[in-house]
Amino acid sequence: MRRPYPAQTAAAELGFAIAAFGCGLYDAPFWLIGLATLGMLAYWTCSRRAWLDRLRGKAWAVLSINAVFVLIAIMGGAYWLGLSI
Repeated sequence: MRRPYPAQTAAAELGFAIAAFGCGLYDAPFWLIGLATLGMLAYWTCSRRAWLDRLRGKAWAVLSINAVFVLIAIMGGAYWLGLSI
C-alpha cells in the first residue's frame, strides 16, 4: 500500500468535515452525520495504519481513544456550525 501524502490526507479529512457541515446546513438526518463520522474514523485508521502498527499496548490504546474523541468533536462541531447558519 502506498503511503498517502500529508496534503492528500489533509484534503480528505477536510472533505469529511465539509460533508458534516453540509449535513447540518441542509438539515440532513442525524444518522447521516454518524455515517460520515464512521467514514472519517475508517479513513483515519487506514491512512495511519503503518504508524499505528508500530505502537503497542497502552500507547496504541491512548492514541486511538484520543483520536476517536477528537474526530467526533470535529465532525460534531462542523455539523453544529451547519445547523446554526
